[in-house]
Amino acid sequence: MVNLTIVPPAAAERLEPGVSLELAQWRAKHYRDIRYGLRMRLAEGADRLEGTLDLSVTLPARKADLVLDWRGEPVRDLLVNGKSVPYDIKNEHLVVQKKFLKSGPNTVRLEFESPVAVSGAAVTRYRDREDGSEYLYSLLVPADARTLFPCFDQPDLKGRFTLELDLPKTWRAVSNAPSETEIPGKEKFRTTEPISTYLFAFAAGPFEVLTADGDPVRLIVRRSRLEAAKTHVGEVLRLNREATAYFERYFERRFPFAKYDLVLLPEFPYGGMEHAGASFLNEERVLFPAPPSATDFLRRAQLLFHETSHQWFGDLVTMRWFDDLWLKEGFANFMAAKANEALLPEYDAWIAFHALKTSAVRTDATRGTTAIRYPLKNLADAKSAYGAIVYSKGPAVLRQAEFYLGEEVFQRAVRDFVKRYAYAAAGWEDLVRAFERASGRKLGPWAKAWVQRRGAPTVRVVNGRLEQADTLGEGGLWPMKLRVWTPGGFEDVLLEKKSTRINANPGLVYPNAGDFGYGRFLLDAQGVQAVLRGEHAPVTPLLQAQLVDALWEAVRDAELAPARFLSFAVWQLPLTRDDIALSGLLARIDAAFRRYLNDAQRDALAVAVERALREPEAAGSRRLLLTRAFVGLAWSPEGLAELKRMLAEGGLASRDRFRIVQRLIARGDPEAPALLARQAAADPGDDGRRYAFAAGAADAAAKPRLFRAFLEDKALPESWIEAALFPLNAPEQAALTRPLLAEALARLPELKRARKIFFVNNWLDAFIGGQTGPEALAGVEAFLQRGEIDADLRLKVLEAMDGLERAVRIRRKFAAS
Repeated sequence: MVNLTIVPPAAAERLEPGVSLELAQWRAKHYRDIRYGLRMRLAEGADRLEGTLDLSVTLPARKADLVLDWRGEPVRDLLVNGKSVPYDIKNEHLVVQKKFLKSGPNTVRLEFESPVAVSGAAVTRYRDREDGSEYLYSLLVPADARTLFPCFDQPDLKGRFTLELDLPKTWRAVSNAPSETEIPGKEKFRTTEPISTYLFAFAAGPFEVLTADGDPVRLIVRRSRLEAAKTHVGEVLRLNREATAYFERYFERRFPFAKYDLVLLPEFPYGGMEHAGASFLNEERVLFPAPPSATDFLRRAQLLFHETSHQWFGDLVTMRWFDDLWLKEGFANFMAAKANEALLPEYDAWIAFHALKTSAVRTDATRGTTAIRYPLKNLADAKSAYGAIVYSKGPAVLRQAEFYLGEEVFQRAVRDFVKRYAYAAAGWEDLVRAFERASGRKLGPWAKAWVQRRGAPTVRVVNGRLEQADTLGEGGLWPMKLRVWTPGGFEDVLLEKKSTRINANPGLVYPNAGDFGYGRFLLDAQGVQAVLRGEHAPVTPLLQAQLVDALWEAVRDAELAPARFLSFAVWQLPLTRDDIALSGLLARIDAAFRRYLNDAQRDALAVAVERALREPEAAGSRRLLLTRAFVGLAWSPEGLAELKRMLAEGGLASRDRFRIVQRLIARGDPEAPALLARQAAADPGDDGRRYAFAAGAADAAAKPRLFRAFLEDKALPESWIEAALFPLNAPEQAALTRPLLAEALARLPELKRARKIFFVNNWLDAFIGGQTGPEALAGVEAFLQRGEIDADLRLKVLEAMDGLERAVRIRRKFAAS
């Protein structure tokens, strides 16, 4: 091994751990024509993989140091242009001084090792307990490629990849490009188009491959799930095929990569990941562990549409830096909704889109919110950019842009944007310029308000005028186009200042019909009473869903009693025929009943709510949704007895049976432990073991032990922890988990560093969101005052704390005992 005791080169003097914006911008000016040649040796049961990297990169006439990102063990046998040279390891970077390089093309060859683990590593191992098979897959987003191999781990330095894998002879592999050589024990893939490091991927194991006649796309699934996949492959590939054709027409560009595979992975930590040419998908989201409802079918379709649209927005055109993450995620969710509208008319695309937006509006009303463009000085913090603002506000802003500019102008701008930046990178300013070219309008103030300002407007109708105010009281103003509804009809209005006059007759008025606007659209006291009494006849299911949510905002603002809302919701249930709208209403019922009522109020209301959810004539998807809502909140002795009757009766999927047992455990039913043991014995497979683990988290006595396992058991997969987080933190058991809250907060820096995207968000949603009392709120406030976390984590705590603050305020006013 080369001695590393050399003086750090000039370019490395200011290197910091992670990937700094300063370094990324410097490298983008100096490095060109990047190619990665990777060979990796994968062995069954090994906790490390061995690899060889052949890198080529072109340097400018005025040579520059070569700075690679590498967070791993020392590399071996490093050669630069065929010669052994000294190098430096500094703050997670591998540096070669410019005196050992030349202007023009340079080559670097080295050997490396990387960890393989069940969680916490760039390459994840999954052991299938059904048949003993092992599967490996990589996941490098947002900046974990540097933990797998030395690279330039920034999105705007795209490179071409070739990959060769040495495998166990019974395995097959999939990566970004088509296979060039495939023989037992070895697979070599063709060179990719230019892609970012976070989009490079591979998966390997004894996979099975399913196809459909005439469709080049493959569905790749683990061996033990082959028969289940056969029942879904036709529909999955049809949805993907029709979505691909839709996007090709919309973007006016053919599918941008040489092939496309859909790879189903068990316990995958996200719904999906859009690797160029090979989307990795959460197996449960596609194959369904229990009978699917309409919302499950739609959720699957939207997942497929989302990941497929990423092949254009994200993979072909990539954001320049992760502060513009919203560009790819916002477009993926917006385009998924448009594909839903075009391809699945049986579902109301915009009711589902409204539900998506709601999470962002709730976040934007908290002190922890950010602008959709999330400033990042270092990609070490990039995980924190992921959340409702990016995934839900981003698409909402694009929908408003389409309404504001007009559909034709919007589409023309998007096509221009994709054409200009194909196989390259772009920022939000580039998109705005495309909007300006297409529309002939100056959009600077509009874009600044929506992209760079945090928060959202609160919009009301007051004395015949439409008025907006900054929800956070920070003086913000958001120019937008709205569609106002009154019982007399619709009116399109430009609200570009604080107030504008509308042609509203007295009575119920809703300022965001069609849901083109973004913000909190509230009813006045007269409007609240009109909706509660049913004194309106909305012309669309979407508008009815929006009015229900407007009532729910009155609950969250402690203006309407949760018990009164529950009475309305029980009355509204049989009138809500759209399954997506029904799902939203059921979620509000669950939150009102479980978070905002005290035990005495639950005792008084439980039977009426439970009976409403056991609608005798309900069938199909509706019956599933109502039944699962009933299982989630059953409270009364009659309700718990009904749960046990459902278990004894049979006919339910294993997942639903575990949910019933979980609820019985949470309610302290003496028969619950035996029922859990019986169900666990009946379903000993991988899924059953995870469901049993999650159900057991509802046991009062088990909570401290499981909490320790969450923090200390390195062999416990993240998917198991996330499955158990919310059963452990059931709001009815807040007194039991409050003693865990202090350590749950203290461990945040460690969790941010070691866990995958979304984990910290889910952790806070569970541990803070599972609390309802002033003691817990005081504990969170005291933790923030101690200043033990960075600014980024502080925002996340503030966001989660908003729900607790509201619960305390609502319960103090309406559920004081």
